[in-house]
Amino acid sequence: MDAIGFDMPGKDIAEIIAIPRLFLDSLGIGISVVDSATGHIRFANAECCRIVGYTLEQLRTGGLTFFELTHPEDRERNRLQHERLLAGEVATYQLDKRYLRQDGSVVWARVIVNPIQDAADNVRWFCAVVEDITATRILEEQLAAAEKLAGLSTFNLIVEADDSKGEFPPTSLSSLSGMLCHVHPEDRNGLEQAIHRAISKRTGYTRDYRVLGEDGTMRWVRGMGTCVYSPSDGRTHLVGSTIDVTADHLARDSDIPMPIRRILEHIESNWSQKISIEQLATRYGVSPRTVYQHFAKSGISLAEKIKLTRLQHARRMLYDAKAGDTVTSIALRCGFSNPGHFAREYRKIYGETPSESLRRASLPPVARSEAASASPSR
Repeated sequence: MDAIGFDMPGKDIAEIIAIPRLFLDSLGIGISVVDSATGHIRFANAECCRIVGYTLEQLRTGGLTFFELTHPEDRERNRLQHERLLAGEVATYQLDKRYLRQDGSVVWARVIVNPIQDAADNVRWFCAVVEDITATRILEEQLAAAEKLAGLSTFNLIVEADDSKGEFPPTSLSSLSGMLCHVHPEDRNGLEQAIHRAISKRTGYTRDYRVLGEDGTMRWVRGMGTCVYSPSDGRTHLVGSTIDVTADHLARDSDIPMPIRRILEHIESNWSQKISIEQLATRYGVSPRTVYQHFAKSGISLAEKIKLTRLQHARRMLYDAKAGDTVTSIALRCGFSNPGHFAREYRKIYGETPSESLRRASLPPVARSEAASASPSR
């Protein structure tokens, strides 16, 4: 909140300015007082005047309320918080909001609001501490933009290991399940073991793995995390980041012999057809043994490779479903003759049933995100 002015009876001024004005103006943080009945600004120190962008005289004679100084896009949030305070639902509130100055510039501020009562315990004014956080918000936006450009993201998970039992509590498993649900099934177990090992030993980990987008697209990321104990909440946090390294892995894949690369491309292009290693080997001029060795080295059989490819296509179809599309029709188009088997395999990889994906895909983006967050961990 905000406040400025001296046009009150002498008694009111004396009650508000119990501390010398010179001291208040020397503070590096804004102090303001607002009339509880009208919302008009009654007092503010020099820093508060600087933040809101109005002189003391302008605020005093203009009769401005703190709502009028608030950026239009933040007024509703501010109003809801203030109504809760008026209703006695909260004793105080904190809000990050923008002020729109008279020159058109915008300032971000963190505002903490407390009621001031008179001798009869009636709320007479509201006092606000106003901190300029514009520089912090600009840095956060620049960092977010840089992270997006670099394919970088960060995470902070609460992971409390029970040393007496050597087990991980539900909070840890729940947090990790959300993090792991997008990891490629071939890489999920190895990453989970690396994370649990880091938690139990209070160390860190670095690991490359694949992640699957909601539309089934795949990216390679390098995950790095370390365990940090936080004295403030008495818990151990797993903090870290992931960075997109898809380009590095594509370059590495270029070392794969050309016949094997063509076989992999054939599987991607003809994923809905029946395929055998012998047929592929003959078609691309390589021995079946060489093909078998490649799949054995990669840790996945040809059948598993085809199944995962089909599931990725099924996920894309579910999220881009057309009128009349059903889970069964999409399963059949992707080569799954048994819808029940398809649903089980799909859920293993994506942590939700095909029906849930189809239903969530029809929601608006915001509602889709909220539905994903509300889904129980599997």
